[in-house]
Amino acid sequence: MRLLVGALLLGTLLDARLGWLRRLLSPGSAPIDEDTAEARSAHPQHEFHVAANTIRIEFAVPLPTEGIDDVLRDLLLHHSLEIIRDRKRRGQPLQGIKKAYVFAQQDETDVEVGTLELTQREEIPEIEKPMLVPLGASPQEDPLRKLGDLDVKKVVSLAETTELDKLRPVGGDLQLTAGLAAGLRARGVDPTQMSASELGLGLLEISGYRLTKQSEDTYLAAGGGLTTFVRFVDHEIGSYPELEGSDITEFLVGFTGAHTDRALLITDKYGPYEIYAKERANPRCHFITRERMQAFVDSIALS
Repeated sequence: MRLLVGALLLGTLLDARLGWLRRLLSPGSAPIDEDTAEARSAHPQHEFHVAANTIRIEFAVPLPTEGIDDVLRDLLLHHSLEIIRDRKRRGQPLQGIKKAYVFAQQDETDVEVGTLELTQREEIPEIEKPMLVPLGASPQEDPLRKLGDLDVKKVVSLAETTELDKLRPVGGDLQLTAGLAAGLRARGVDPTQMSASELGLGLLEISGYRLTKQSEDTYLAAGGGLTTFVRFVDHEIGSYPELEGSDITEFLVGFTGAHTDRALLITDKYGPYEIYAKERANPRCHFITRERMQAFVDSIALS
């Protein structure tokens, strides 16, 4: 009797393990990490509507107050054509569609940014995707390779700031190329109001790094033949505007446990002099603080 029960239990266990193995190996059944770059949508967040013989695509993309520029317009029109192409490929009936109207948002109002003509024998025209950065992350190229060369020797003294409990959004102090600004807006980020984490994540994604979220403020970035531990520290209104020692310690401990090739802390707070000693002690660690942010942006834009 015991042998029979044991055999039944063993059979049940084997069936469970085999079932797990079949699910693991079956196509499309592998778990998807929604925070990896591959799993994210290939296009900006949008709504797609078909009415009569027209298409209306509404992007959740904030437009500049001064109006849309050519780079952002071309980027949205390119994505619009790819969205239409993807839907046709999946079998959505779009025969007879003559035009597609493309919108983005300005002050929470939909504003038309362009019109696409789709009347040429049901063929979808081509609009080349504008180049947002000169190089993308690849085994041969590493846009972050110049981190150790950033010209950031001068740290702004807190005594030079007027309101220590108030720091305006870091984007107000930065100059962005048209490509970087368009890439950020396509991700739903307003460069004039963005946080350090929105800026950092956007730049890494635009540069082609594959991101995997580890916690609320930490990511692993793969690209350029290297892995990078990335931690963000966003300034909160009313909090101390200088990076605190506890944040530095947590960053270094996280890097040690991550076993990556290098580590990057990005913050819109000012940097204490302590960060120089930490970087000298471990050249694989890099602190991108408020006074270093423009040099960091430039290194990505000109990589």
